[in-house]
Order: sequence, then structure tokens, then C-alpha cells
Amino acid sequence: MTETLKGAAATRQALISTALRLFGEYGYNAVSTRKIADLADANIGSIAYHFGGKVGLMRACARYAIESIEDSYGKSILAPMPPDLTPAEARQELIQAVPIFVSPLIRGPDAEEVHIFVMRHLSNDSEAFDLLYSEFFCPQHRRVRQLFARATGRDPESEETRVVAFTILGQCLYFRIWHKVVRRNMGWDAVNDEQRNLVVSALQISLTAMLDAYTRHNL
Repeated sequence: MTETLKGAAATRQALISTALRLFGEYGYNAVSTRKIADLADANIGSIAYHFGGKVGLMRACARYAIESIEDSYGKSILAPMPPDLTPAEARQELIQAVPIFVSPLIRGPDAEEVHIFVMRHLSNDSEAFDLLYSEFFCPQHRRVRQLFARATGRDPESEETRVVAFTILGQCLYFRIWHKVVRRNMGWDAVNDEQRNLVVSALQISLTAMLDAYTRHNL
């Protein structure tokens, strides 16, 4: 019985890993369940057994990506801001979050596959997009705008604050999403600690100036 359970778990993970790579590289509609099963060395019926079909498999891939990102980020950055946080504490937490925002989405052997899957499915409406948005990107944006609002005395639900939160995240995400562009332009073969600290420092200076400007404007 134990071996059967282990075998079933291994088959399920093989299907997710294979589909994650194929859905990311070619897109959902361009990949057949037969191809996924063959490359995963699994029976095609196992897709229906484990996931209910191709849509369920894509949903499982999205959940796997979200869980991988959460393990890398830490769930605190996705939780609502504590109601008793002071403006100074909110400001400090936001500045200290910059190194997290510029770090890779995940680390590990399938990091590149997760990254490609996420980037592709954020560009297309699908159940994968809905899950990625509702369970990661929306909570992340909420936390950033709540911290910014508390630090500057602004309304966290205003359009202005929402746009500012996207601006903060956008500056950081450029270095993560377009890291190959940055490395080629800078002549970096890889990003070491010194180079990463240079990026983080520039972003924290920019964020500090933004916080100062919006706080002064609010007085």
C-alpha cells in the first residue's frame, strides 16, 4: 500500500512538473494531454484520475507555482498589514522588503520553469491567471499599498495609492523579470552579493525619496 501511494504521488508530481514546463513554453492550447503523459512517463488516464482533466492539471500547476513562490517569499508579505503598525514601522518594513522583491520568484531545480509559466499565464486570461492574481499578486499589492498608506498617512484604497504601489513593485520587478537585460547591459555574467546590494541600495533610495515626497505632500 505504501509503495502504491508513493507511486501515485510520484506520478502526480511528474505530471505537474512536465505540464508546468510545457504550458510555460508552448501555452495551454498548444499542448496535448497525450504529450504531457508521454513525457511524464505516465498513463494518459492518470491525468483524469489525479486532476479531472487538462484544466485541472493547469490549475494544479498554478497552485504549485504559488506554493513555490510563497516558500521563497514568506507568507507575511502576502498577509494584510497588522492594524497596530505605526507609520515608522510601516515605512521600515516597506524599505526592508525591497531585497525580497528583487529576488528570484523561487529557488531550486524548477525555478526557471515556474518563472516562465507565471510570466506566460499572467499575459492571458485563464484559471491559472485567476489563481496567480487572487492568491499572490493581489495580496502582495494589498500589503504594499497598506504599508505605503500607513507610512504616509494616505488612503490605502485610493486610486493614487494603488498606482503608487504598482510603481514600487514595478521598479523592483524589472530587475527580477528582466534580469538578463540588466546583466547584459551591465556586463555581469551573474549577479553576486556586491552587485545585488548595488541594485537594492538604488531601489531603497528611490523608495525613500518617494515616501518622503508623499508624506510632505500630505502635510
